[in-house]
Amino acid sequence: MRKILLLLMLTLTLSVSATSRDTLNAVTMVSYEQGWLDDTGALALKNNTEEDIHNVSFRITYLDMKGNALDYEDYSSEVEIAPGMTKKVNITAYEHGRGYSYFRSEARPGMPHRFKIRFKLTGYNTAEINTTEEEASDTSSIYDSASANGASNEAKWVAGLIIFGFILIICIYVGMYGLVAIMAKRRHRNAVLWIFISLIGTPLIVIVVLLCLGDADDSYEDRFE
Repeated sequence: MRKILLLLMLTLTLSVSATSRDTLNAVTMVSYEQGWLDDTGALALKNNTEEDIHNVSFRITYLDMKGNALDYEDYSSEVEIAPGMTKKVNITAYEHGRGYSYFRSEARPGMPHRFKIRFKLTGYNTAEINTTEEEASDTSSIYDSASANGASNEAKWVAGLIIFGFILIICIYVGMYGLVAIMAKRRHRNAVLWIFISLIGTPLIVIVVLLCLGDADDSYEDRFE
């Protein structure tokens, strides 16, 4: 009885191990390209399963030429790969600003910074990628819409203030010309003449001049006393 149980456990363990191995090898890296001038890296992935692959999640570990780990990045990508076929996936270039290049790609002349990578599949055909991207897209759309509405409202406020300021300036100028006419009449002077003078100069200066000149009749009477 014990032998049968041990045999069943061994069979189950081997089955789980084989399934896990098959899952890890469902998508494998065929090649990678990143020259020192490239801002993206081209990763060729092969579908080793008998089903269509719609998305993949994987980890890229960056290594120096001695195999020591330098850094790593986790990626999730929407990509359609038919069974047994290979498809290229673009990822962010590693240390692009410092001129790094994959050891099988074109290197920077004179000062080459070379690296290797290790590919590890973490999942494929998962619904979480679609959900996450849809949520991100919805959030981005809401943000863009809110930003557009905010910018539109701000533009309306600015335009309204400009129009209001323009109307206010016109009203002030018209009022000043009216004040010139009133002051000229009260001082027994020709209102049309003084309005014309204010058109040549400025109403403010004419108002000051009228204040200084005083009443025309008083000046006239003073001359004959």
